[in-house]
Amino acid sequence: MRISIFFLALILATCPLFLRSQGFSNYSYKFKITGLKDTVCYLGFHFGEKKFVRDTARVNAKGEVEFKKKNDTLPGGIYLFVLPDKRWFEFIINEPSFTIETDTGNLVGNARSKGSVENQLWFEYLRLMSAKHKEIEPIRKERDSLDKKSERYKALDKKLTALNDEVNAYRESIMQKNSNTFIADLFRAMKDIEIPESPKNPDGTVDSLFRYQYFRNHYFDHLNLTDERFLRTPVFEPKFMYYIEKVIPQIPDSIIAEADKLIAKASTNAEMFKFIVHTITYTFERSQLMCMDAVFVHLVEKYYNTGLAKWSDQTTLDKMKERAAKLKPLLCGKTAPNIILPDTNMVWQNLYNIQSDITVLYFWDATCSHCKKNTPKLIEVYNNYLKPNNIPLFAVEGELETTEWKKYLVEHKFPWINVSDNPDINKHPEKYIHLTDLPSLNFRHTWDLSTYPVVYVLDKDKKILAKKIGVEQIRDFIEGYKKSKKASH
Repeated sequence: MRISIFFLALILATCPLFLRSQGFSNYSYKFKITGLKDTVCYLGFHFGEKKFVRDTARVNAKGEVEFKKKNDTLPGGIYLFVLPDKRWFEFIINEPSFTIETDTGNLVGNARSKGSVENQLWFEYLRLMSAKHKEIEPIRKERDSLDKKSERYKALDKKLTALNDEVNAYRESIMQKNSNTFIADLFRAMKDIEIPESPKNPDGTVDSLFRYQYFRNHYFDHLNLTDERFLRTPVFEPKFMYYIEKVIPQIPDSIIAEADKLIAKASTNAEMFKFIVHTITYTFERSQLMCMDAVFVHLVEKYYNTGLAKWSDQTTLDKMKERAAKLKPLLCGKTAPNIILPDTNMVWQNLYNIQSDITVLYFWDATCSHCKKNTPKLIEVYNNYLKPNNIPLFAVEGELETTEWKKYLVEHKFPWINVSDNPDINKHPEKYIHLTDLPSLNFRHTWDLSTYPVVYVLDKDKKILAKKIGVEQIRDFIEGYKKSKKASH
């Protein structure tokens, strides 16, 4: 196994709360690695989905090395002993001192610990898992090659279930006999949620949502969101992200409500609070799902703008505030900014003057390669669907120079409203402001246009129904919107 090495300077830059975390301020961890001598090794740790290096130390001629510090807090979690060749093995830090011995031939298989109940249990577990893996893999491989209806498949599947039950029973034993250890907490966090039978309604039917709702409501029952040691394990991040991206309905309002609940639960621990706020904010800032920028805007306004995100420097805060402020008027459900711009005949067209239950808004550039691929598709959508259904299309050219735009329109004769500004309008806005407004003259900034093409779908009140969808998605979205609207009445 290999990891990317990031040195201490990066840790201090990216995780400034690290040194203020609760942990061991005076620690001593000794290792003796047979087959390793006169070299440098590293003390690494998990953090979220990444791995970092926390410290370095010199290995002597006997293979002995010690990581030792005073007045330098080292939080608990799963750490990594990293060899010069980048091989590594994991161990648990939840005690101020211990010794681990192993050899380069079998780092985990021959690992033994002294003075650490945590690591004694940990290495026994890793050896068990290694043995079970060797037993399970050939069975799984054969099972997956068979017809699921065959008797052999069923027999192998039953055998895999039994082996999995053995592992779970082993974990349960550790949790019961060593309930105060961190390894027991880890195993609890890894447990599946046991969902009871769905209760029956008075008419005898079963609530179809019961299992989902129970799973969602009890998802974090076995994981303490104020225990920052979980951040330094490979367990927490994937479990947390699965909840955020798969368990919660991918609807902005649902995600916002759940995000606030999770953040509130973690608020008493600075590291957990930081991780959850930052992770959800970053996830939905870069989300490709439509309308999810509402989550980003909410989190910036509630946690960053209010000074609660103490880890962010002023430059970062200013950029996030600016980004959220730019996105807020363009969120789904908001009334779209008006656009009043001239067509090729210098007749000023007003988006708000369009009277229609639905309007498609298309930002494009006659010179951009993506637009040249998508605009012909839009012609088909318009001729085959929009026009027959009396759905207007309002197209805005984004390139400042309008020569190519006018040429393109002459060649293709687009049968919809086509507007743009031009160099003179940009150079002398005072000459035209009486015909339009400032947001329209600054439409590239107003609409946050950095790439083209961009499609919006607006309702009769010009509220944003959809944004940044593909041309080929226009018809399906509008049809889905019509059905949902009809069903709600």
